Amino acid sequence: MSRYNSRMHGVETDNLYVDINWGFDHVLGYWYDIIETKDGEESIIEEWSSTVNGGSRSTMLEFLIKYNLSEKHRSAVALDMEF
Repeated sequence: MSRYNSRMHGVETDNLYVDINWGFDHVLGYWYDIIETKDGEESIIEEWSSTVNGGSRSTMLEFLIKYNLSEKHRSAVALDMEF
């Protein structure tokens, strides 16, 4: 399983921040989630996995592009490879 994380810039304050997590898992396939933490309480904004939610690699690729995440991971998804 791989897991990567990035904090969204421009939305963080003393009590609020948003984390983006993504990766590949042999059970979940490609996956991502977006989690908001406000005053120490976490809430899921969005979560997706190619196995649980269906869809194609294009959903993961669009996610990686939308949030300007790793070019290496984009290439791996396009080639249907683990990262």
